[in-house]
Amino acid sequence: MAQKQTKSAALPGVFATLGNGFELTTRYLWLIVIPAILDVFLWIGPRLSFRPLIESQSAQLPPQPMLVDVMPLLEMFATRLNHFTYLSVSLLGVPALMTGLSPERTPIQPIIIERSGWGEWFGFAALFTLGGLLLAAVYFCLIAYAQRRSGPAAGVAAPFSAARFIARAARTWLRLAGLAVLLLILVIVIVFPVAIVAGFASLLSQAIGTFVAFGGVILLIWLLMFFSYTPQGLTLNPRKFLPALGESVLIFRNNLPQSLNLLIVVILVRRILGFILLSVDVGTWLTGINLLAHAYINTAVLMAMFIFYRDRYVSYLQGMQAQAVTEPVKN
Repeated sequence: MAQKQTKSAALPGVFATLGNGFELTTRYLWLIVIPAILDVFLWIGPRLSFRPLIESQSAQLPPQPMLVDVMPLLEMFATRLNHFTYLSVSLLGVPALMTGLSPERTPIQPIIIERSGWGEWFGFAALFTLGGLLLAAVYFCLIAYAQRRSGPAAGVAAPFSAARFIARAARTWLRLAGLAVLLLILVIVIVFPVAIVAGFASLLSQAIGTFVAFGGVILLIWLLMFFSYTPQGLTLNPRKFLPALGESVLIFRNNLPQSLNLLIVVILVRRILGFILLSVDVGTWLTGINLLAHAYINTAVLMAMFIFYRDRYVSYLQGMQAQAVTEPVKN
């Protein structure tokens, strides 16, 4: 037991892990190419707009007296919503700065592609989500490759093989798609019942309805956190889908304080960084520097999550092996 505690204490802490993430990303700077190219495409590339559909649907809304006129908001939303942003899949995809409403000012005028059908909307959303997961699979596999080349087993690591890398990226893509479907089902299973219960509860008391809704949100966030290391398990080992889910839960639970601290730091860094970089965007070519900075920092913190998973996973395996050795001796 004392030996296990000593090994756990020797693991790098959250900030040391983040430092290792930045150091490794600096060493393999080419890792930022995919998020940088994706952001440049969303910034000055063609934009897919469903403005005619949104405007036609908003025109059919019955006039109702409101404290705030929502029509200007809907018009801005219709004009600046770029459906290519589905390529950056929420929670699972390649990080990108330009995932919100498209910037109003750019150094060149992007081409606007307009569509007006609901079928096209959902079709493009599904297509671009799958494409975004494929980008994420390649991106994650490159991060895993960089870690293997610099980890404890770097001296015995197999040389790079394009065929093996493509096969691994394809498997990771399919499993990420399965994880995305699972998360979507999880959201539906929790959100809809909680919304119904909260609606009925609000008839009795607005405070009770708010409490129920807040509890549902906390439950959903908590479950998502336990699955937060599944992409690392799918990519770094690589593991099959269900074992990766179970190992993510185990690693998060067995290292709960450090896991929570790392996730909080990662979320804060991403949100604050995005807010700062977007607030200083003046619509010139200097925005390209912001995109590179965003790609570098987000790759570094994602690399830190991979390092955190790798260290805890190795420690977990060592603990299981030590337990397997000591149990026969006791018997």
